[in-house]
Formats: sequence, structure tokens, C-alpha cells
Amino acid sequence: MARIPATQRRQDLVEAAFRVMARDGISAATTRAICTEAGVPQSVFHYCFHTKEDLLRQLARSVVVEMGSPAPKTTAADLESSLAQAFDYLLRSALERPDRQLVLYELTTTVLRDPGLAELAHWQYDQYYEAINALLGDLAERFDFRWAVPTETVARLFTVLIDGAILSWLADRNTEQTRAILALAAKQLAALVDEPSRTS
Repeated sequence: MARIPATQRRQDLVEAAFRVMARDGISAATTRAICTEAGVPQSVFHYCFHTKEDLLRQLARSVVVEMGSPAPKTTAADLESSLAQAFDYLLRSALERPDRQLVLYELTTTVLRDPGLAELAHWQYDQYYEAINALLGDLAERFDFRWAVPTETVARLFTVLIDGAILSWLADRNTEQTRAILALAAKQLAALVDEPSRTS
């Protein structure tokens, strides 16, 4: 039988950990449960990861990238529609993979309680802010305006809005109301513009 590379073993264990967490919650994701799910002995886990915390780091990074970082390029014809398009892209990611989104929220709160892992949550949101800040800069250039407040502030507001909308959707699964909220959010963000960046 061919030897499975360590990188593939690591990915298999990360996916097994995700399945356990999605099904039973993070507290149930012991190394024994993860290895059982992956169909490997526990010695394989310790060969691939020094600790369970190392696995959590890799899982968090994998899910953050998969669930919408970086933000998409938009193609709409005006600022409000472009913001709505970006919101919709991120919402659809959650609608299509609610189990993964829930695990991501659980991971965030879990690592925040652990001083040795708290930097993961900081990294996670830095990824969001960086991606959205780039999107906002692209929109300002494309539609020839300046944001009335620093783009870093708008990026944080955008992130807070989509984060809250997705969390509330996970609670009530009211897609119509969530889309309505995000349409209003796009309208409000589009109002945060200053005069055009270039004179006629």
C-alpha cells in the first residue's frame, strides 16, 4: 500500500475535525474522536500535529479562507449595487455551507478564551478587514469618489454588518429578512461618500 504523505494526512485530520465539530460541537472534538472520524490511529495525529491547538490553527485558517476571504471583485454599475453584490457573495457562502459557518463562529469564540490561541481571532478579522479595505479602495477608484471616513473604518463597519447578518440568519434562517437588512446596509454604506476624487 502506498504511503500517504504527511501533508495529505494533515488535511484529512483537519477535515475529520471539521466533521466532528459540525456534527457534535467543538467540545466533542477530542484527538481520539478526530482520529476515529479519520480512520487512523492516534499516533498519526501526533505525527502530523504537535498538539490539538496546532490542528485548530490550521482548521481556522482553512475555513476563514474558504468562507470568503478575500472578498470578491464586483461588477455592478453603481456603488450601492456593488456593495450589495459583495454582501450577497458573502451571504451565499454561509447559505451554502451553514455547518462550516457555524464551526467558524464557534472556533472564534473558543480561541478567544485561550490566551495561547487568541491571536487566531485577531488574524481572522485582520484578513476580513484587509480584503474589504481592498474592495472599498477598488470601488472608490472605479466610481471616482472618496470615502467620507477612513476606509479602514468603513471596512470594519462592513465586516460588523455581514458578520451580524449571518449570525442572525443562522439563528432564524430567515433569508428574505437577511437580504433586506443587507440591502439597507449597502444603501447606508453608499451614503458614506465625499466629493469626487478628481475635479472635472
